[in-house]
Amino acid sequence: MIRILIERNQSGEVNRVCIKGHAGYAEHGKDIVCAAVSGISVGLVNAIEKLTGVRVHAVDDHPGKLDCQVPSDLNDPAVLSRIRLLLEAMILSLRDVADEAPAFVKITEKQR
Repeated sequence: MIRILIERNQSGEVNRVCIKGHAGYAEHGKDIVCAAVSGISVGLVNAIEKLTGVRVHAVDDHPGKLDCQVPSDLNDPAVLSRIRLLLEAMILSLRDVADEAPAFVKITEKQR
């Protein structure tokens, strides 16, 4: 199962999206659920980094894990807004996948 953790601050703004696991929908290389989650998440993390120049993915990412966080030392409101907008777009798309394949994708949301 793919587990997606969304962490938000007290204002409800997204600070982190961490994705771990494999769907197990089909054999490796033919798993359309994994492909959907990977395409959405990697595509949007790459877009965030290219469009804002800010690194958001963790250095310990590996196949089966993608951890992206809004840097705590980022103080540019315009850049923060763009990053959070793109993360919200990623979350919406991931929710669509989870809604279609609830046995293979679980989303948990926490406010910190």
